[in-house]
Amino acid sequence: MRSPYEQAVGQAAEIDRHLRRGTDKIVGRKFGRVAKVLWPDSTAATLAAIAGKKTAVRTAERWLAGEHEPPGIVLAAAIVEMIRVQ
Repeated sequence: MRSPYEQAVGQAAEIDRHLRRGTDKIVGRKFGRVAKVLWPDSTAATLAAIAGKKTAVRTAERWLAGEHEPPGIVLAAAIVEMIRVQ
């Protein structure tokens, strides 16, 4: 049998687990499709160059596949490019 304190700690941990389990993503596979329209030649290499000199092309390929979210600088570059294309 748990003490009232232990029970409250257990409930708080359960609530925290539910809050952290969210699946919200800013981008998904749609980002990859849009990026390929914006930068049709060497899309992954272009994104890696935008993100910075330490970013591998494989990392950019994962962003395009929707496996990981790209950093904010890459999202901002995509938005600027979309505005410029119009």
